[in-house]
Amino acid sequence: MMGGLSRGAAGVALAAACLAVPTTFAPQANAMIAPTLSVTMVGPALGANSVAAVGCGQTAQATVQRPDGTPVQSGVVEFTSRLPGLGGNIVGTVPVTNGTASILWIPDTVGQHIVSAVYYDGPPDYQPAAGYTTVTAMNLGGICL
Repeated sequence: MMGGLSRGAAGVALAAACLAVPTTFAPQANAMIAPTLSVTMVGPALGANSVAAVGCGQTAQATVQRPDGTPVQSGVVEFTSRLPGLGGNIVGTVPVTNGTASILWIPDTVGQHIVSAVYYDGPPDYQPAAGYTTVTAMNLGGICL
């Protein structure tokens, strides 16, 4: 070997040089925000057992929050209603305002209805979210309480 470092010494020198040079990493992609969504029903005939009268309007309400509990300020919620084992109906799509989206829902059939809500179309870093509640619709002969 002429005037150079031995292979072993060169490896040590290279390793030392690599440790001395600061390394940078590619920035991590923005983390997706996973909001929570809860669905409740509001109406005069619901009561503690979530019983509604067929043909009587109730309000389906979705509450959409960021992981820290603050309300989501944009996006939309699509509400659907279905009976278990059967296809569903789209009730409607409404914008989220100050963490809530509400829509009128009128059960048209006796039975246990699953009222679902799906949040989407929020800021690009927000994931969709979904939730549901169940309501038992009874025929009260057209009487709305």
